[in-house]
Amino acid sequence: MIIAQLPSDQPVETKKEYAVRSLARIAVVGAVAAMVATTTSTTAFATEYYVVSMNAGASATFESVGDHLYVSDRVANNHSAIGLIQIGSSEYYYWNRDGKGTTRHVNLDLPENRAIALGALEGDWQGTPTGGIIWATLSTETAYTS
Repeated sequence: MIIAQLPSDQPVETKKEYAVRSLARIAVVGAVAAMVATTTSTTAFATEYYVVSMNAGASATFESVGDHLYVSDRVANNHSAIGLIQIGSSEYYYWNRDGKGTTRHVNLDLPENRAIALGALEGDWQGTPTGGIIWATLSTETAYTS
């Protein structure tokens, strides 16, 4: 029975020594491949961020996987709930004008692996994204995209 073919340009060694050395190489290569596979995984983990406005009339929830924003109106106070996303110097306002107990879902497409500001506040819609905002209700939290 031949365990391994010896290369002709190598010093002569026993078949057993050659086979052991070959098996050792295979084991090292396998271990390195397993280590690379586990440390370079691209599996995303869902993280949810939640913030409530200063007087609890609005809330904003951000789910990092899929970039989902939920803006909820929590109190019947004649004000709309607003979710705020700030990325760098850019601000985006998402109004929920449907009243107490409603939630607006927004499916965003944000840059990966970035810190963002998530905010919840209230306002009275005046036809523009920032018109009618009650700034004293603003509450924010740092969130991260994935």
